Amino acid sequence: MTQPQPSIYFGTVTHKRLRPVLHELSYDVASLLVDIDQLAEGATPALLSHNRFNLFSVHDRDHGDLQPGGSIRDFAWGKVERAGLMSDVTRIFMLCYPRILGYAFNPLTTYFAMDASGRTRLLIYEVHNTFGGRHTYVSEAMNPGERGFATVEKVFRVSPFNGVEGTYGLRASAPEETLTVGVALTTHDGPLLKAYFAGRRKPLSSGHLLLMFARLPLMSLKVIAGIHWEALKLWLKGLNLQSP
Repeated sequence: MTQPQPSIYFGTVTHKRLRPVLHELSYDVASLLVDIDQLAEGATPALLSHNRFNLFSVHDRDHGDLQPGGSIRDFAWGKVERAGLMSDVTRIFMLCYPRILGYAFNPLTTYFAMDASGRTRLLIYEVHNTFGGRHTYVSEAMNPGERGFATVEKVFRVSPFNGVEGTYGLRASAPEETLTVGVALTTHDGPLLKAYFAGRRKPLSSGHLLLMFARLPLMSLKVIAGIHWEALKLWLKGLNLQSP
């Protein structure tokens, strides 16, 4: 195993609803993979900034615990400490959508806590909803070569069409030349929906950030607009809103 490097993953996010109506969506997106310590120290390309405006930026207040003055670095390393892995983990990488010209919405941010050999020891899944809330699920990484999902109980409302019930199957492959992050929701009636991102790596550089902007200049708006557009289509298909 080798340590990953800061990257841009160009790919596709796909959602599949299995019941009570069938519905599928797929969008082209790009996610940044950044070392959270390097980010905090300002070791980023010229077009990517931390906590200040730029063509691309990542802000502490968009991530982690909903506490004034909290930082991404303190949040993620705090999760590692509570898991008892401080002596094992040497780097933490964050996979997220950056702000583009000051705006972003991240339905899911994924953190990879890795040891010196490059093995992922802990995964942190930070889920955001469109009402301004966020919740974090933490799981120990699957063993190398294992194809199953880690399972956590759903405790946070995301879609207005789903209640707060069921379990999530969570999986993220190692951030190498390709990367896949998947979430599957199952309730007592069986599988309900699947969502996953699959991308291919480009090194994180100003040149590739410009390529990202050229390909996806309105990605931040597309993400939030797409959520509402797909919700409208689900409603038109007869899916009912669920009580909080």
